[in-house]
Amino acid sequence: MIESEVWTRELLRELRLARYRPRGWLRFLGASLARAREQRQVHPHAHRQLLALAAAGALAWSAAAVAGRPALAVAGAGWWLAQALMVDWHLGLLSPHDGGRAPGLGIANVLTMLRGGLPPALFVLADAHAGVALLGLAVALDLADGPFARRRGEASRLGFWLDGSVDTTVLAAAALGATVHGRLAAWSLALVLARLALPWFAAAAVYFVGGVRPPEAVPAERVASLAAGALA
Repeated sequence: MIESEVWTRELLRELRLARYRPRGWLRFLGASLARAREQRQVHPHAHRQLLALAAAGALAWSAAAVAGRPALAVAGAGWWLAQALMVDWHLGLLSPHDGGRAPGLGIANVLTMLRGGLPPALFVLADAHAGVALLGLAVALDLADGPFARRRGEASRLGFWLDGSVDTTVLAAAALGATVHGRLAAWSLALVLARLALPWFAAAAVYFVGGVRPPEAVPAERVASLAAGALA
């Protein structure tokens, strides 16, 4: 077990001992933020890359304002900056599976982040052809990031977490947009969102209640069974 996993288990143990009261959550959040500050010192190159990506993405979304869509520009830039902030908060997951030190953010994670910037556009686009084109771009980026990570030795827990998070938000935004514009029935949307949310709720139960990091690359049913055991 690497050092970050030991730290995480100890922090979760303290949260359970506090019986998940508000004071315990505040200590948990404070310790997590302090850990994030430490990890920025451990991964300075990745932190600088994220700052550059945050600025470039916000600038790119400003093009929507020029095109007469200021609300989309604000939503897109805000979403992009929130994604960059969350990745920066979790830089401790950037270490490779062998516990070494990653030289930077990596091309694979950048490709995943580019895919993660698409949900605002998927949600608001009324044109079906443009929506399909954006989904095609998302699929292409999804097919590219995994091979890049394996070929360049960039596989990490950050990449695994980020890839799953982006998959969920892209599919949810596409389903919500299709429903808003009358191309998907509300009951179908409810099924899609429930299917997307279940693994994350199960993983949260495993993580916070059981104090165990959910296993990687396993079916949602396996995560759900672990959650049931954690809650039992």
